[in-house]
Amino acid sequence: MADAPAYRNITMAVNASALQMQSGNLVELIENLLHETGLPPHYIELELTESLLMSNVLETQALLQRLKAIGIQLSIDDFGTGYSSLAYLKQFSVDKLKIDKSFIDHFTRDSNDAVIVQATIAMAHSMGLTVIAEGVETQAQANYLRTLNCNQIQGYYFSKPLPAKDILHLLESGAMLHLPAADHGQSLLLVDDDPNILSSLKRALRLENYEILTANDGEAALELLAKRPVTVILCDQRMPNMAGTEFLSRVKLMHPRTVRMILSGYSDIDTITQAINKGEIYKYHTKPWDDDELRSNIREAFIRYETRNGT
Repeated sequence: MADAPAYRNITMAVNASALQMQSGNLVELIENLLHETGLPPHYIELELTESLLMSNVLETQALLQRLKAIGIQLSIDDFGTGYSSLAYLKQFSVDKLKIDKSFIDHFTRDSNDAVIVQATIAMAHSMGLTVIAEGVETQAQANYLRTLNCNQIQGYYFSKPLPAKDILHLLESGAMLHLPAADHGQSLLLVDDDPNILSSLKRALRLENYEILTANDGEAALELLAKRPVTVILCDQRMPNMAGTEFLSRVKLMHPRTVRMILSGYSDIDTITQAINKGEIYKYHTKPWDDDELRSNIREAFIRYETRNGT
């Protein structure tokens, strides 16, 4: 290990089976392997499932304490799919939680999954635990996890499973993920399914010093928001598949720092009023809009963002 600085600090995660946990000699087996290889124990991490931890709480707790005593790291695999309680979680001497792939698959578009991931990360950090997200396959997932302060990611976005010799080549190459910068300044996202409206809005704002991004529907906008931070959103109400108020209600949960505005040429006042009262929308504009008023309100929205978020 001393002659391989490129991967000197790599930890190897190993899944522990129920049979191994119940064998009675798991600690001795690991101690013998560490002695034979000369590997420091902190380079080994045992992954345990929630159901495995909960099968016999007292015995498992004693076993984990022995493993921790020799310096082994412990993580809970597939967190969220088992049936452990937070009360027991506090008692287990684990170092990491691994968020199950089933929550990561759609969390850039599904606000329910996004809230679960947000809450898991916040809870784990409050308990001093490291969080790993499993099954990360896209840039949007990776970057959104970064904005949520997830510690580590695992998945095909970085690399598919590899044979041992190929892993060595990967480590020696120093391969790294390159994600967008965390801050893009004054970025404005325009969402409308009518390209003519988008063109008109961009023309009205052409002299403003904004980075203007566009999307044709709510799904595309959520994907873009996951990839990069956005300051202010101006969204049409009538769009196919997802109305503007529904889109902005998801954004409020998934990207709460944004300032959200809506544009509508229809008398959908009740829906929009409810969204405003819930804090999902900052301001409402009608079509056709007044360019000067729109520019003024968007400037106010950026000031609101800076004041609210301390930037």
